Amino acid sequence: MSYHRKLRRRLAAALEWSAVDKGMVIMGLLIPLYLQYLLWGWYVLAREDRDKLVDVSFLVGIMQMQGVMVVLGGLIVGAGLLLRKRHPDLPLFQYVTSLFFAASLSLTCYGIGTMSFPVGVALLGTPIFGFILIDRYAVWLATLTGLVLLGLLSYASSVGLIPYAPIVVPPGDQASQLFWTNSMVFFAAPFILVITLMADEMLSWWREREARIRQLSRTDALTGLHNRRSILDALDQELGRAARHGRPLSVVILDLDHFKRINDTWGHPAGDQVLRESARVLRENVRETDQVGRYGGEEFMIILPDADAAQAHAVLERCRLKLAGAEIITEAQQRLQVSASFGLVCDMAGGQLAHVLIHVADEALYKAKENGRNRIEVGELPEAATA
Repeated sequence: MSYHRKLRRRLAAALEWSAVDKGMVIMGLLIPLYLQYLLWGWYVLAREDRDKLVDVSFLVGIMQMQGVMVVLGGLIVGAGLLLRKRHPDLPLFQYVTSLFFAASLSLTCYGIGTMSFPVGVALLGTPIFGFILIDRYAVWLATLTGLVLLGLLSYASSVGLIPYAPIVVPPGDQASQLFWTNSMVFFAAPFILVITLMADEMLSWWREREARIRQLSRTDALTGLHNRRSILDALDQELGRAARHGRPLSVVILDLDHFKRINDTWGHPAGDQVLRESARVLRENVRETDQVGRYGGEEFMIILPDADAAQAHAVLERCRLKLAGAEIITEAQQRLQVSASFGLVCDMAGGQLAHVLIHVADEALYKAKENGRNRIEVGELPEAATA
């Protein structure tokens, strides 16, 4: 299994986590961010040219605040570890962690400017991640809280009540400009990487899940063939293609002979086994372009594109012989044999209606049963049935 598939399964499994566990994921992302900012601060303070780059006193104050945030985050995580055992589905925990994330990050972002690139990335990306993982109302509350704080700080700085981006010393040379460009990328990179990766993997999982759901909705659970709706949709599609290209199309309805006797004698598990084995035989003995579906009960439908009556008859004769020759061993070690009766109809030039083809094939099927079963009968289309 590829790394991406494993990661996708883990992310998908995260959707089933408890409310407290999901809230702890938020803290698991926030604490490393503050450690990253602290490392950046220590690095800057160790530089000889630090006074040209940052307001040292304000940077130290922000670092102290971040240290407090790490401690508070650790306490929240500790509370989460206790709650996940006693109250794992407590929704309040998600609200606490989301608000803590939004408020503390907004205050931290003030130091480098509320309108800076990293702030924009966090403001746009974090709610996307939150909506994927946690309660939407908690995300909305945290997002609005962050917007209000950033808005208040921005307007307060714009009217001169507080300085804008107080950590930043306006770059006076190219080296300073390069330092702050690299720093902004450094601050934004975790958000870009984590959010992009999580969104891509989660949306890919959703697409795969939707594809599986669509497939399941069109598949008969017992036999793995098309279900009734799906095989009828396939018939409509093939009828349209045959009409456009003027190609023949053959349709077959077949019924397993004396199937009720199998259910009554050996039970429904044996009947299910017969249906599964019959489906396998049919699937393995039609052409690649043919489609097989469970039409209902012990009835199956086969669609044979580009096959006239003779070609379709040859395919069906192979299926008939293989079915009659198949030996089915039940769970009780009983050996069963099964046969089927086939009703075939062929539309040579396209243009027939689906319900007409089904009706004629059904009549041919009943004729096969009346004539002794385990045989193929070909129905004749009425000329007036053309669409």
